[in-house]
Amino acid sequence: MTGPRDLNVPLPHQICNQDGTLTALGQVFLRRLWERSGYAPGIDLSWIAQEADQAVIASAQAQSAANAALREARNALDLAKQVLLDAQAIRAQALKALELARDCAIVASTAQHKRDGSQSDESMVFAIMKP
Repeated sequence: MTGPRDLNVPLPHQICNQDGTLTALGQVFLRRLWERSGYAPGIDLSWIAQEADQAVIASAQAQSAANAALREARNALDLAKQVLLDAQAIRAQALKALELARDCAIVASTAQHKRDGSQSDESMVFAIMKP
């Protein structure tokens, strides 16, 4: 060894000259260090923690909104099912009314007075009305 070793320098070679300027090795070292660090000025852990906390809060709010939307969608689905059941019941009533109207039309057409002045046979009406 040619002199006392500087314990603050972790490299086996000096990266600075005696006057404080960088050597070629020092310039390469700093350039590679700069490239490896992604050209970032440094990492602020408190900023990262704050960003993480904000992300957690935002995700909790999004989860809450999603749960509310899911409840609303389920309520809408239940309402749609009820409307469908009501529509099916109304359809059944309408079909029953059409059957009754058809039966009434048959009875009316068979129970009309004949044009020759005589009455029609009422037994024919009763035969049609029996199930």
